[in-house]
Amino acid sequence: MVSLKEQLITYIEKTITKPQKKLGGLPVCPFAKKFRKDIEVIICEDWNEKIDQTCQLIGPLGLEAVAIGGPNTDFDKLEKICDKNTRKHKNKDVEILFMHPESIEPPLPIKYNFKYSPIVIVQRASTLKKHRKMLKKHSKYYNYYRD
Repeated sequence: MVSLKEQLITYIEKTITKPQKKLGGLPVCPFAKKFRKDIEVIICEDWNEKIDQTCQLIGPLGLEAVAIGGPNTDFDKLEKICDKNTRKHKNKDVEILFMHPESIEPPLPIKYNFKYSPIVIVQRASTLKKHRKMLKKHSKYYNYYRD
């Protein structure tokens, strides 16, 4: 049987980094492939504990992002956990994003939900901001991510 971690790694490498026609030839995450060696994939039992720990360690460990898979927690509950950690770590160079199998309207015009578990992505906010600026200047893709 394939582990959740292996499924998540395959999802990142085969779905998130795959160019999409509907996105102008860009993948769901245009820079995931570039930074793949600096993206850690982990599995948790406790979302709050692992998100908090990841926010504290991502910088010192020199990672660009951490993709966390874990228990199938209710969408609203996971959103509250992510919001709580965003407030707690607002002065750190982190941004917390999440995807959920129950998501009805993803921000992009394609289906790319990971069906095996929610995914929380903790990543360096400075890197994300820099690359969003690049997309804004050079691509219509940015229109999906306007604040």
